[in-house]
Amino acid sequence: MNDLTKILLTSSLTAIGAIVVFVASQLLGKLVIEPIQDLKKLLGEIRYALVFHAQVVFTPVGDRAGEDRACEAFRRLACDLRSKLVSVPFYARWAVVSKGFLPARQDAFEASKELIGLSNSVHQENRAEKNAKRVAKIEQLLGFEPMGE
Repeated sequence: MNDLTKILLTSSLTAIGAIVVFVASQLLGKLVIEPIQDLKKLLGEIRYALVFHAQVVFTPVGDRAGEDRACEAFRRLACDLRSKLVSVPFYARWAVVSKGFLPARQDAFEASKELIGLSNSVHQENRAEKNAKRVAKIEQLLGFEPMGE
């Protein structure tokens, strides 16, 4: 094999290797990293909604428009949480490997159920105690710091 052949072979293999690494990193980024980032952003939105709508959630008598907005927000977030969970391939493994960065799949689905329950109960008159338990459970399931008073 002459020097020109060796040079061409080496450069070709280097280029092919670079392309393979580039494609693999793009696939990892688009299929795993971006969905995880979207999920973490959604968890922040859930935390925000719990704090923002706390008055409606915990006050026995509130304004109907605020209750309607909270109801819609919690139901949308519950649905978004379920859809984001299934968009991350091998989610259960990523949750274990992340060691608390991501909630367990079952915990996240349970939190979604609690968000729907919260959405359903914002119009009830005697909601304060029941909703306080729901919010505490959502916080615990998703790994949030307790809201407190």
